[in-house]
Amino acid sequence: MASTTGSDRARATLAYLRRKITTGEWAVGSRIPIEPELAEQTGVGRSTVREAVRSLASMGMLETLPGRGTFVRSAAPTSALLNEFLSDFTLEEILSYRRALEIEAAQQAAIHRTDEDLIALEQAAIEEVGCTRCPVMGFAGDNDSSAFDSKFHRLVFDAAKNRLLAALYAGTNDRLRTPEHRGRLANVASGADMERDHARVLDAIRRQDFIDAVHAMVNHVDNDVVIVNEQHEVVPPLARTAEQQQRIEMAVRADDQRIAAI
Repeated sequence: MASTTGSDRARATLAYLRRKITTGEWAVGSRIPIEPELAEQTGVGRSTVREAVRSLASMGMLETLPGRGTFVRSAAPTSALLNEFLSDFTLEEILSYRRALEIEAAQQAAIHRTDEDLIALEQAAIEEVGCTRCPVMGFAGDNDSSAFDSKFHRLVFDAAKNRLLAALYAGTNDRLRTPEHRGRLANVASGADMERDHARVLDAIRRQDFIDAVHAMVNHVDNDVVIVNEQHEVVPPLARTAEQQQRIEMAVRADDQRIAAI
């Protein structure tokens, strides 16, 4: 990396690390090389590398965990910025936005998924069998970073092949983890419900049927993260008539029968 001044070297180092993330060479969730290795790769001092890592961490792209290393948390500098932006909106508005992201991701995953994506999704569905917090069951503690961290959901976004969708989703989940929303969110579905919903989404993605993928994800997010009031009653995300709800339930039963016959 040719540079002449300290500021030039710092900018070049930051650009180098950021490019590794945005191109997917360093995948979200992966651990990046340690500081001495990065210094060797970039041709700068360790202090310059350290500052670049801090800058990317402030953007929400990296996170350093003591004793474990530094990990990629977002493919775009979206999480921190989006978190601040979303602070002006209600919890109902944020969940509606999250819902739209998940539905679009399911549609794009059905269109763009590869065989490798499908294998990863199938494995994640198996791993999450019996899970009672997929993605969240209230909040267990003040620093519950695992809330909303369903591997299956993240892999749907990976299969969609849309880095912006994935970054926006990660940023939205970060906002939902903030203290002011603690106690207002819950997952009303059982582990069996989640397994059933994931199976429907997976089946549609496997068949590359984007229409069924949309329907399956729409039904899933109804049972996913929901708002509860002070009496712990669910606040419905959408108002539906009895006839509309009946049509949805009929479609769900038809999907169950078809999947069971496979």
